[in-house]
Amino acid sequence: MSQYQFVPQDLGPLKVFRLPEPDMVYTIGGDASTGLAKDFSAYQVVSNTMPFEQVAVFRAKWPIPKVTKFVDQLGRFYNEALLVQEINYPGNSVQDALLTFYNYPRNYRAEKRLETDMEITDKYGFRTTEPSKWMLIGAMLMALEQNNIIVHDPVTIAELRNFVYIQSKSKAGAAEGFNDDTVMALMLALHGANLYPQIIPRTIIKIEQSVSSDVKSAWKDFRKNLLEPKNEGIIM
Repeated sequence: MSQYQFVPQDLGPLKVFRLPEPDMVYTIGGDASTGLAKDFSAYQVVSNTMPFEQVAVFRAKWPIPKVTKFVDQLGRFYNEALLVQEINYPGNSVQDALLTFYNYPRNYRAEKRLETDMEITDKYGFRTTEPSKWMLIGAMLMALEQNNIIVHDPVTIAELRNFVYIQSKSKAGAAEGFNDDTVMALMLALHGANLYPQIIPRTIIKIEQSVSSDVKSAWKDFRKNLLEPKNEGIIM
């Protein structure tokens, strides 16, 4: 049992949809920001049994040291979840502190994809490049289309719906006026969960009380739009 407990607060930065289960394996995907501009630091916690499920999400504009301390606590709370930390600046400082100061026990190490097999390297963290980003996008689209991921957070759903291909910049990201921090964090979490899925089946516990009708409607509408022909430029 983790020594950390989280106290519910109205408008707090952490939303918990499921508390950690004793035998469950979890993955956290992390997209850090400095907290000084429009971007948020976002961390998504997913369960590793299929369908993968978003069990918690953290989103805040906090200084990096405060984010790092919180992520260490969050990961330990969720059974020492595997942390897939993006190491593009400033995420590199989060990963370094988790390794050297907090001694966080389960950190993602980059994989090298070979012709016939996959090799885990000694490099910690996930570096986002255009090729690796499109790999994440492809995996997320597949999970959404196959109904292999459950998302509860309305902010995440809104960002998924506005994650587009920006033709003027020749890259994928948030539409004008939106953020994509929770999307990036969710894709990183899904990447880690796909690498280490939990084979032991779990008991599905309904959480009707914690999911509002608005969220259900938004998720249903999102999935309907996902499976229909898309307008040019829209990804998710």
